[in-house]
Amino acid sequence: MPSWFALVLGIAVIAACVALLTDAVLGLIRASRGIDDEAVHRRLAQAAGGEVASRLVRDADGRSRRSTQLSSALGRLILEAGSPITPAQGWIIAGLLTVIAVLALAFLLPGRLSLLSLPLGVLVGPGLALLYLVQVRAARIARFEEQLPEAIDLVIRSLKIGHPLSVSLAVIARELPAPIGSEFDIAHNKVSYGLPIPEAFREMSERVPLADLRYLIAALQIQEEAGGNLIESLTKLAAVIRERFRMFRKVKAITAEGRMSAWLLSAFPVLIGFGIKMVKPDYFDHALQSDNFPVIAVITGVLLVLNIVVMNAVTKIKV
Repeated sequence: MPSWFALVLGIAVIAACVALLTDAVLGLIRASRGIDDEAVHRRLAQAAGGEVASRLVRDADGRSRRSTQLSSALGRLILEAGSPITPAQGWIIAGLLTVIAVLALAFLLPGRLSLLSLPLGVLVGPGLALLYLVQVRAARIARFEEQLPEAIDLVIRSLKIGHPLSVSLAVIARELPAPIGSEFDIAHNKVSYGLPIPEAFREMSERVPLADLRYLIAALQIQEEAGGNLIESLTKLAAVIRERFRMFRKVKAITAEGRMSAWLLSAFPVLIGFGIKMVKPDYFDHALQSDNFPVIAVITGVLLVLNIVVMNAVTKIKV
């Protein structure tokens, strides 16, 4: 165990040094190109005010960075989750979680099973970080989708009393909570700086990959290029979004049993194993002495995870 602890500690130190060195090199490269993010953020925060302005600049002046962020799956996931961290910081957090998982498994796993601490820790650490980002992303998009019909209704009422569309964006940013209020605030600020409204919404769709939002962008683009009755188009779009949302809720209720079964079937063997271990601690001693036990344990874990993935895929219905 001490040798494993020294090995894991050495790997952790090397990983931390590599992460810090990479971050320093990237900072020097950006500084050599004259890119001073903090100074720009301070100036824009003073001009436009607060955290929203800082987010605006990270998106506006970050067009050069956006290409690198969106080129990676992690960068896109962070962007869609609305997290303030950068992809580099995400990798550092995943590395720290990996080190913590490896150390915890090295102390918890008995005997020869401690050999599995390194591969399992490498899977568990980044997996926890990705799972958190996926959950935050899903909750944020679901909340945005629920708020979108109300936002469109505010736009319709604002247009009916004679306000321009840019003023409608400010009304949504002021009246509705996050995430849709903050996203429309960013769009309104960009329009104020001279960006066309459809382009501002297209950038919003990069942060919120929602089909209903793309329909709204298409309606705005058609109205800008060919004209037409925007109020009527938005009224029909709001009705369609509400019907689709109602259908999504119905499908989710119908498939709830299958999704719950996936988690229960995968958790049941683990819970039974812990229960037996508490009642009779030496029950698994003979199995632990087998040479094939580590392989069987890994295969069992993979199959339990695969059960969750397959059951969720089977119960997923596209509307």
